[in-house]
Amino acid sequence: MEEACEIARLPEELLSAALARTTPRDACRAAAVSPAFRAAADSDDVWAGFLPPGGLPPLADGEPPAPALPSSKKELFLRLSAGPALLQDKLVSVWLDRETGAKCYMLSARNLFIVWGNTPEYWTWIPLEDSRFSEGAELVNVCWFEIHGKIHGKMLSQGTTYAAYMVFKMDENSYGLNFPVQEASVSSGATNLTRKGR
Repeated sequence: MEEACEIARLPEELLSAALARTTPRDACRAAAVSPAFRAAADSDDVWAGFLPPGGLPPLADGEPPAPALPSSKKELFLRLSAGPALLQDKLVSVWLDRETGAKCYMLSARNLFIVWGNTPEYWTWIPLEDSRFSEGAELVNVCWFEIHGKIHGKMLSQGTTYAAYMVFKMDENSYGLNFPVQEASVSSGATNLTRKGR
């Protein structure tokens, strides 16, 4: 108990500076230690360090989704790490990794180049009720399946390892993705990674 009292004597600015060098999870845990830690751990000085350097890209009106605008940097971080917020064009969403604060993105189908995507015999555009995006592309029938997506490297968090995923739903009557072998590639500058699989 004596140690807790000694810690409580430290200036809040010093505690905030120390907590800013930890992680969002550590700051939340520290808030449970004592009232002195709670005040420091909840300060904007701490949470400003967990938000991405250079800030976030411009968000769409009303984002992040919530009844009221975030009142602190901690609340903004927690909201953006809880789920995606749409950017101004409403074709890209962003959220923060809860552990690192790194920016994560999802591109809507409208922000992708889909070969024959605007040919109704092959693809249709359908409204989405279970997504942040208003519509998605539904494959009708195609013999050449090719989709390209692009994101500017400056939007990503430096020093972060990224992975690319294609998110889709399959109908119970879907077929064709197991043959021939599918190929996916990710390029960054002169680096190109290609992976094949079924």
